[in-house]
Amino acid sequence: MSNIKTHPDRARLPPPCSPECLAKRRRQHKATRPQLLSRAQLDGRTSAAKAFDKLVADIEADLGGRDHLSTIERALIEAFAGAAVTLHHLNTQLALGQQIDLSQYAQVVSAMVRVASRLGLQRRSRDVTPTLSEYLAQLQEAEANKGATEVNDGLDG
Repeated sequence: MSNIKTHPDRARLPPPCSPECLAKRRRQHKATRPQLLSRAQLDGRTSAAKAFDKLVADIEADLGGRDHLSTIERALIEAFAGAAVTLHHLNTQLALGQQIDLSQYAQVVSAMVRVASRLGLQRRSRDVTPTLSEYLAQLQEAEANKGATEVNDGLDG
């Protein structure tokens, strides 16, 4: 067993309580994983971001509105919109006569087809049936308006 004080690796380290040692310890606790970003944290002024946001909003509206979608459906919609924006970019490059990666193109189209098959291709109508409380409020409002009209007719005559 070797003596720690005379070990060659120990000679290279600063003393345990020195400022250099504390600085090294602080650096060791740096986040090494990339931080996840949400869509809300990104700048939405680019044309790609605007196309993405519009596509997400349109698909959500087609599927009955954001309130009627599950979390999985919302994630699939964002995946579809991302693939669609990528496909638009690849189509633009193709139309300009630039070379594109055909395997990437095929993967994007395939991903869009798979996601669309999960979400469905048909529009879903929104449920516009009023709730019981909304229906009763409309009836009370109609009766109040009817009573006011009868009073006004009596004053005119």
